[in-house]
Amino acid sequence: MSDGSDLREAYGRIIGAVGAGDSVALEKLIAADLIDHMPVPGQPEGRAGFIFWVRSMHAASPDMTGVVSDTVVEGDKIAGRVLWTGTHEGEFLGLPGTGRQIAINAMHLVRFEDGLAAEWWGAADLLGAAMRLNARLEPSP
Repeated sequence: MSDGSDLREAYGRIIGAVGAGDSVALEKLIAADLIDHMPVPGQPEGRAGFIFWVRSMHAASPDMTGVVSDTVVEGDKIAGRVLWTGTHEGEFLGLPGTGRQIAINAMHLVRFEDGLAAEWWGAADLLGAAMRLNARLEPSP
């Protein structure tokens, strides 16, 4: 039985590539037909959609980086907890850049197939991030 180090290494490389905004590296780590179970609005399907998300995050925070805090591996899946940090310079959640530091806690579940991320589930504390940016939250009409 594997100790999961191969999945931990692959997941860590993905998080590093996201932080670096390195779409070339992501093309080697993520399946072309990736299924993202929690895409952002307007996100295309597959690997192209994941790279779309990365570019949108870097437009909001060009210096964004991620630090993996915890991982749990079972079979072909890894669960990870990541803290994304950076400077809020562009639009994020409809908020124009503030120049403030941003921190987003996120949880991921990733299924790998043939060494590539094949399915991705992600949940991030966007409400907490918006509140730390002093966003004024109002219910939709």
